[in-house]
Amino acid sequence: MCRVSSDEQVKGYSLDLQDEALRKHCERHNIEIVYTFREDHSAKDFNRPEFKKFLTFLNKNKGKVDTLLFTTWDRFSRNITDSLIMLRRLESYGITSHAIEQPIDMSIPENKAMLAIFLCLPEIDNDRRSIKIKGGVRAALKAGRWSRIAPIGYLNTRDKNNKPLIVPSPEKAPLIRMAYEDVLNGISHVEVIQKLKLNGLKTNKSTFSSLLRNPVYMGKIEVPEEGEEKTTLVEGLHEAIVSEDLFCKVQSFLITKNKSKNKPYFNSKRVELPLRGQLICARCGEHITGSASKSKTGKRHFYYHCNHCHSIRMPSEKANDHVQNILRLMKFEGDFDDLYAALCNKKLKNSKPIEENKANKKDRISELRNRLANTQDMLADKKIGFAEYIEMKNRYVSELEQLEKESKELDIISRETKERIKQCHSILTNLDNLYEQADLEGKQKIVSSIFPEKIIFGEKKSRTPRLNQAVLLYLNNDKPSKKRKTEQLSEIFELSGLVESTDRMSNQMCQEMSALLGIKNFL
Repeated sequence: MCRVSSDEQVKGYSLDLQDEALRKHCERHNIEIVYTFREDHSAKDFNRPEFKKFLTFLNKNKGKVDTLLFTTWDRFSRNITDSLIMLRRLESYGITSHAIEQPIDMSIPENKAMLAIFLCLPEIDNDRRSIKIKGGVRAALKAGRWSRIAPIGYLNTRDKNNKPLIVPSPEKAPLIRMAYEDVLNGISHVEVIQKLKLNGLKTNKSTFSSLLRNPVYMGKIEVPEEGEEKTTLVEGLHEAIVSEDLFCKVQSFLITKNKSKNKPYFNSKRVELPLRGQLICARCGEHITGSASKSKTGKRHFYYHCNHCHSIRMPSEKANDHVQNILRLMKFEGDFDDLYAALCNKKLKNSKPIEENKANKKDRISELRNRLANTQDMLADKKIGFAEYIEMKNRYVSELEQLEKESKELDIISRETKERIKQCHSILTNLDNLYEQADLEGKQKIVSSIFPEKIIFGEKKSRTPRLNQAVLLYLNNDKPSKKRKTEQLSEIFELSGLVESTDRMSNQMCQEMSALLGIKNFL
C-alpha cells in the first residue's frame, strides 16, 4: 500500500519511493506481491477510493491475501479510532498489517501500547495542523481577506504581497448584479436562475439562495461565531459586486417574502360558516367544523359536521337560523333596561379609583389656591421677601396646572365611560338585529361572548355549560316575559342548571360588562 496526500507529495513522500521500498522488503523476505494499490488521498478516514477498491478485492479473493504492507503507520491512517476498527476488520479476513519502517511484534501484548503511539501521533499532528489552518483562515477573515474558493462571480487571485485576494469576474459579476436587481423587482427565483443559465452561469435553488444572502457581494466578510466571539461583519479587501443599499433591500424583501410564504393557505373564516369554532358535538364532545360540498350542478353547499363521530351533519343555513332564534329569544325587554343602566351608573358613581381620585385632586386644587393667596398676603405684609415669593408661587402654580390638567382628563374619562355604557345598553336591547347585520367577525364575537364555553350542538336541541352573566341576569329578572321566554328557549335550548340567584350574579354581570366596555378599574 502506497499513499500520499496532496501536501505530502511536496514534502517528498513520493509514491514511487514507497513502492520501491515495499518491493525490496518483499524480495528480502520472499513475500509474494498479490495486489498493489497507490492513492493520493488524505488518511483522515478510510473513505478513500483506492482503499475501497482494496476491500472489494479482498471480498472477491478471500484466502489469497494474508498480509498488508505499508512503509509507516501514518501511510495506513491518521485516525486512531478508525485504524483500530479497520485492523480488527482485516484480522477477520485473516490479514495482518505491518509497517516495514515501524515494525511491531503483535504477538507480544505490551507492543499494543507502541501501536497506539504510532497511530496516535499522526492524528495529533493532523489536529494541530487543523487548528493552525483554522486560526489562519479566521485571521484572514478578520483582516477582510477571503482565503477560500472564490464565490460565484469572483476569481481567486493574489495581491502584490502574494496574499490571496478575490476580484469580480468580468463575465459573471454583471450577471450577479442583474440577479439581485431582478429579485428585488419581484421576479421569481426560478425565472432568475433560468435567465442566468441562458447567460452562461449555472446554479441551483440552494446555491442561488445562499448567493443572495452572502455579504461578500456587498464588499463585506462574515467572521463566524467562535467561543465567546459572536458573528461579526468586517470590511473586505475585495471589490463589491452590488451596493450595500441594494443588498440590504434584497434581504428585507426576502424576509418579507418568507413571512408571507409561511402563512397557512387554509382560511377557516367563511361567511357561510360563522359558527365554525363555536360548536361542540353533543355526541362525542369534540369540535364541530364546517366545509362545502359541490353538487352535480356545480353549486357549493355548506355544512357543519363532526369529523370524529360523524353523528352530526347539518346544512349551515339551518344551524345558523337555529342560533339566531336563540339570540332572538334573548332580546332584552321589560324592566331590565332600567336595571342594567342603574347598576352600571351606580357602580361607576361609587367607583373608588376614579371618584376618590377626583375628590382628592379637587381638595388639593382648592388648597393650592388658598396658599397662593396667602403668599400674596405674606409678601404684602413683608413677612417674606420677593425672591421667596417667586419661588413659592412657581412651585404652587406648576402643581396647580398639573392637577387641573389631570382633573379634566378624569372628567373626560367619566363622560366617555357613560357614553360607552349607553352604547353597550343599546347593543343589549338590539342583540338579534345587531347579530343579523354584523359581518363574519362581528357574528363570531357576539356568539363567543354570550356562550363563553361554546354551544354543545345537537340535531334537535342545544345547550351550553355557561351563559354570559349579563344574559343570565336578564333571564332571571325580566319578570314580565321570563316565563314565556324560558319556555320558548327550552324548546330549542337547554337552560337547566344555569339559572342562579340574582344577588350572586349582579356583581359578576357588572364585571363582565366592565370588560366589555373596556373600562379600567370599573369596580
